[in-house]
Order: sequence, then C-alpha cells, then structure tokens
Amino acid sequence: MSSCPLVNLNMARYKNSKILKLIGERIHNHRVKKELEIEDIAEMTGFSYNTISNIENGSETYLSYFIEVCLAIGIHPMEMMDLDIIVKPRYELSPSRKEKSRLTSRIRILIKTGYFKIPRKTSDVVNELNTEYNLNAASKDVSTILGRLLKSSKRGNRKVYYE
Repeated sequence: MSSCPLVNLNMARYKNSKILKLIGERIHNHRVKKELEIEDIAEMTGFSYNTISNIENGSETYLSYFIEVCLAIGIHPMEMMDLDIIVKPRYELSPSRKEKSRLTSRIRILIKTGYFKIPRKTSDVVNELNTEYNLNAASKDVSTILGRLLKSSKRGNRKVYYE
C-alpha cells in the first residue's frame, strides 16, 4: 500500500500551479522583450493562440509544447526552468519503499557480478543478501524483484532465477 494520500483521480488533476505560473510569466516576459505577439509564436510553432496563451497563464501543458515555445522565442528551455525553488518531493518516500529500492539495487549488483550465471532459488538469494549486505529481506519481496530482472524456470516445485 502506498503512503501517498489517496492516489486516485485527484492525482490526475494535480499541478504545481505556483511553478507553472512562474514559467508562464517568464515565457510571456521573454516574448514581449523580443517584440513578438502570441500570433507570431503560434505561427512559428503551429500551435493555437489559446495553447500559447494557456502556457503563459500557467496552465498545464505538454513538455514538447513548452520546448517549442521556448525555441520560438529564442531561449533555451533550461533557462526558463532555472527557478529558485525548494527541491524536495511532494511526499517522502516510505521506509518500506526505500527498503525495496535498496534491495533492488543489491540484487542488481549480484546480477552484474555474475551471481546468477548459476540458477539460484529465492532462498539462496535471501541468504546471499544477508551474508553480503546484512539484509534480512522477505522472500516474497526478493522473488518479486527477481521475477522482474531475470529469467526463471521451475526446478521441482521451486523457481530458479538466472541470467
């Protein structure tokens, strides 16, 4: 279960209005400084007047539209994004998700070092992770990650994972 509050349709409507407004104002100011009208940008990009106006007003937009508008006004998109903002995620990563990411990176190291050239059972991997990294990983978490990263086959009633 995710620690994010209500991951649903509200997430689909999420936007960072403050940052979008700042970017829109920057685009507007650069356009005006270049003595260009919205119609000029529309002609140079092939986008509608309303699309350009919406971007300048801080409405949600496609990244590719943003890039094309920046190019039309002669400014690098990175310069538009150079904002004084606090860099932090909307939600903190939950301890369980952090642990799963850490577990995945350790399994990737085992793959890179050739550990799975020999087919391995989940219990073998759990033991190796405990020995090498002092990780007490749950078998179900390990098998889920292994299933995403490696090939598998049945050996008796157990799955084995290999490269």
